[in-house]
Amino acid sequence: MALIGGGFMGKAHSLAMTVAPQLENIGATITKQVLVEVDPELARTLADDLGYRFSETDWRAAIVREDVDIVDICTPPQLHEEIALAAIAAGKHVFCEKPITNLSSEAFAMRDAAEAAGVITQVGYNYRHTPAVTFAKQLLDRGDFGVPLQFRASFLQDGLFTLVADPHRWRASRKTGGSGMVGDIGSHIIDSAEYLFGDIVRVAARVRTKAPDAGWIPEEDRIANDSLEDAGVWIAEFANGAIGTFAINSYASGRKNRFAFEFDASKAAVEFNWNDREVFKVSYVGEEKDHLGFRTIHTNSEHPDSFWRLAGLGTGYTEVSAIQFRKFIKAIVAGRPAEPDFGDAARVQQIVEAVVEAAASDSWVDVPQR
Repeated sequence: MALIGGGFMGKAHSLAMTVAPQLENIGATITKQVLVEVDPELARTLADDLGYRFSETDWRAAIVREDVDIVDICTPPQLHEEIALAAIAAGKHVFCEKPITNLSSEAFAMRDAAEAAGVITQVGYNYRHTPAVTFAKQLLDRGDFGVPLQFRASFLQDGLFTLVADPHRWRASRKTGGSGMVGDIGSHIIDSAEYLFGDIVRVAARVRTKAPDAGWIPEEDRIANDSLEDAGVWIAEFANGAIGTFAINSYASGRKNRFAFEFDASKAAVEFNWNDREVFKVSYVGEEKDHLGFRTIHTNSEHPDSFWRLAGLGTGYTEVSAIQFRKFIKAIVAGRPAEPDFGDAARVQQIVEAVVEAAASDSWVDVPQR
């Protein structure tokens, strides 16, 4: 593999790719071959620290190497399309961090190129690979929960209270690749919603941007200045008739990467909170009256994607990321599509754009159907 970008996600991917082959036999040996960073000293240091054999400052040189089969893209989103298209043209399989791009048109170009070339792609919506979430998907698909009714999700953080002081962060501006919070953390809950409940067909929304040391700036100023949103809420309708509500905020004091959802169906309800990610909570309508209510299930190797026989040993960020890479490599070995692939991620980006448009237009926006 060649890693393009050695920052936070590059480190997470490198750790996960080391762990992935140890979870089970994935049918391949993973060699961390070359790491790319623009600064040569940083590239060498990160390559040594993260276990890569070589370092490089030019991603173009890295992706055409004959000793590279997989290109893992961990750059700001505005660079994803160019790198991915070049890697696909070189016949490489591609893993790309989310959001796939900041424009769905670019995302669909990436999807079309990958399909034409016959390479395997996957995008880093890692939370859907959490064993408790996979278990919920399995039970939904099996019909245990009945008909989907309502989905409620939120992704809350307090990071902008500390990180906003650095205006040079690439996420701070659209021109440097920033996606806004709808595209950044919001895309995770959109992906999970469609993974579990199916296609979203239309949305209505509100987004807001915070002024330094004050409240939300006037919406007309945010739109005029093309400011990236810090928070948002939206409602959605699904193709199967279900309804949904979503909330994101990076100014939620005390919320530490709180990715959470709950949903209701005709036979059951489910709760999940990433901060307690080993726990799956479910309430079945048909329980005896003296047992009605939520039961708590601690995931272990009896559940899909889990690997610890004993519950409570800990399935953390690295392990869940390793699960997604395990699936990616196994898909390559088997010659079958991975999930979520570039097409799935392009779909998420369409919904992100619909949410932003709905907020700006103060109207419902239809999402193009697959």
